[in-house]
Amino acid sequence: MTLALPLRPLFAGALLALNLGAIAAPTSIVFDTTPRAGQHQRQLMDMQAVMKMRVEPGEAATEEERAKIAQAAERMSQMGPMKMSMQMQQTLKVGQADADGWLPMTVATVGQGVKLEVGGKAVPVPAPKTDVGFVARFNPRDFAFEIREVQGSPELSEMMRQQGNTTVAQALQLFKTLKERPLKVGDSVDVPLKMNLPVPMPGAAGGMDGVVHYTLARLERGVAYFDLAMDLKLDINTPIPTPPGAASAPQGEAASATATPPKMLHMVINGGGKGHSALRLADRLALNSKLDMDMQMTVDMPDNGRMLMDMSMVMQSKGESLAKPVAAKKAP
Repeated sequence: MTLALPLRPLFAGALLALNLGAIAAPTSIVFDTTPRAGQHQRQLMDMQAVMKMRVEPGEAATEEERAKIAQAAERMSQMGPMKMSMQMQQTLKVGQADADGWLPMTVATVGQGVKLEVGGKAVPVPAPKTDVGFVARFNPRDFAFEIREVQGSPELSEMMRQQGNTTVAQALQLFKTLKERPLKVGDSVDVPLKMNLPVPMPGAAGGMDGVVHYTLARLERGVAYFDLAMDLKLDINTPIPTPPGAASAPQGEAASATATPPKMLHMVINGGGKGHSALRLADRLALNSKLDMDMQMTVDMPDNGRMLMDMSMVMQSKGESLAKPVAAKKAP
């Protein structure tokens, strides 16, 4: 399992936090994600996860395969649970509107460290390429959105170029509709989380399908408090890379290998969680949020083995406004 996989739900949740807001009303609020000129906000995010893994043979496994899988299962049981912690920071800044009403925006996500522990022992982790940023513009009149420039690792940059405009534009159009729906205490609204996952291999495909269920718990001193419930499913198919030695095979063997369909790896992740969040209504700032999730992963391996993983995850965020206060006008 790559580090990028747990980042995806985290990134999606952070994107919602930066764009989700509310407008005060005496007894109800409405969702309003329209960015404002002068907005400058930062979210500090923390993820803690504990993973327990085991392997078992599939129904079609041969005796030889079962023996190898049993050895792998023994090693895995001796290894013990895996613990991972990750911190990230995401910043949103909105400039002043141009002559046509477009608001310039910059969004930057910066990783602040990853720690991995296996069987109670710290394991060195290469710095993951999680930093990504983009410059975009947004038109509040029709909710049009355009990414103008992407910065970051080649993998994340390519993901944003391929799907960034579509993903964010769909979210903004959805929130445009939700903006017109008032919520009273006790009312709920569902925000879908749907995304085609870019798997950088020919023949690979994957998608994330989920929903975040927001229930307005109370309104207090200009802050809306929500109870959260989340359902999430990821389904990924990807071919196993050809071993480097295959490139040096004789011409006839190479041609035969080319004609043979690649071995596939199928991964399914199901999860659910509960939590809470607080939104300051005046400036649409997500003050804080916490989501406790339990996830189950099943990976069907090409050697007729199956890896099963149970993961408990806690995702927390804390928001702060970086906007400079507007100076009061002096009396004449």
